[in-house]
Amino acid sequence: MKIVSLLLLTGFLCAFRTNDTPHRTHFPEPPHTPNRLFYIQRSNDANTVMYEANLRSDKKLNPETPLNVYWIRYAERGQREDLSALQWQLAYGYKHRDLGTAANDVEINLNAFKKRSIFVANHEGKLVAFTQINGEKAALQKVFVQLASNGLIPKVHSIELFGFDYTKEKAVYERILIQ
Repeated sequence: MKIVSLLLLTGFLCAFRTNDTPHRTHFPEPPHTPNRLFYIQRSNDANTVMYEANLRSDKKLNPETPLNVYWIRYAERGQREDLSALQWQLAYGYKHRDLGTAANDVEINLNAFKKRSIFVANHEGKLVAFTQINGEKAALQKVFVQLASNGLIPKVHSIELFGFDYTKEKAVYERILIQ
C-alpha cells in the first residue's frame, strides 16, 4: 500500500511540476540546407518548424513569399509536411514587408510573436535572419518554446532565442518569460 501511495504522490507531483527551468530532452538538429535561416522546436515533442529563404532563379528573395515554412515531423517518420492553415495563422506563419533596399532585404514578423521583428538580409554572400537577442543584433539560429500543459490547450511558458553575434564573434542567448 505504501508503494502504491508513493507512486501516486510522485505522479501527482510530476504532473504539477513548475516550469521555472527548461525541461528539455535531446532534440534533433535539422539538416543544414543552403537556404536555412532558423528553426523552432517546442518542449512537447521533437517536431521542428523550419524557416528557409525562398529564392527565385536569380538568387533573390521571392517578394510574395520570402520564406518557406514547413514541419519536419521527427516525432513521426521524420517526414517533411506543410503547416495547416490554423498553424500558419495562429503560430508559425508570418507577415513580411519589403524594406526597399537594393539587397532585397525584408522584415518578418512571426504571427505568434509579433513583438520582435526579424530582418532577412545578406551577410557575406549568405541570407541571414537577424533579430535582437539579449539586446544585441544577432543572426537567429534556433528558437525553443517551453510549453506548460494546463489542460487541453498548452500555454507558452518561455521562449529561448539562440543566435550568433557576428560583430563580437560569439554565440548569444536570451530567455523570455511569458506572463
